[in-house]
Amino acid sequence: MSTLHPEYTDDIFHLSIPVLAVDIVLFTIYQDQLCVVLVPGRHEWAEGRMTLPGGIIGRGETLEEASDRILKRDTNISGVYQEQLYTFSAHGRDNRGDVVSCSYYTLVGTQAFLSQIDLTKVSLVPYSRISRETVAFDHADIIAYAYQRLNWKMEYTNVAKSILPASFTLRELQGAYETVLGRPFDKRNFRKKILSIGMLAETSELDRENSKRPAKMYRFADSELKIVGIL
Repeated sequence: MSTLHPEYTDDIFHLSIPVLAVDIVLFTIYQDQLCVVLVPGRHEWAEGRMTLPGGIIGRGETLEEASDRILKRDTNISGVYQEQLYTFSAHGRDNRGDVVSCSYYTLVGTQAFLSQIDLTKVSLVPYSRISRETVAFDHADIIAYAYQRLNWKMEYTNVAKSILPASFTLRELQGAYETVLGRPFDKRNFRKKILSIGMLAETSELDRENSKRPAKMYRFADSELKIVGIL
């Protein structure tokens, strides 16, 4: 976990009841890599390693309110898609005591991410470089679970809308899928499938900067998360 809610001190860990916390896995694409946002471990129990943005739920807070507060506090990001992931409650997962973590994961597009984040306070770590040796507590396991959930969501929903700008080319969309899922797709087959399921709508814009020939720009047809059966 990271910084406690202001009303709490470490004395809370000496109580005979479990402590309820929130940890947040924030994914974004940065420099063509799927990255996770980590923060410096703020307590000696982190043993000098990085941690997920996280903290203890405050008195009177809902899980969603705590997740929003902690994400804003640790990353300066707010108003983004978040989904409850899993509850981690194994004995010994935190050196301080019995801590139950209700984890969330969120996706943030590169442009939105860079416009809000303070890169002097967080680290962007490629998912491929995260391990139990580099991340404190059981946060590597939480991140791995979140990545698996993200893979599933990419395959059957339009969740990619959360990591792409409002308008984009099919090349950019395919690039996002390849970056997140970690495998290449045949260009022709990918575009045929994507255009056949009604997930996208054409815009009147053309990309004249990143292509030899002006490329059509698209947007997601639905603003809400929707099952579409992509892959």
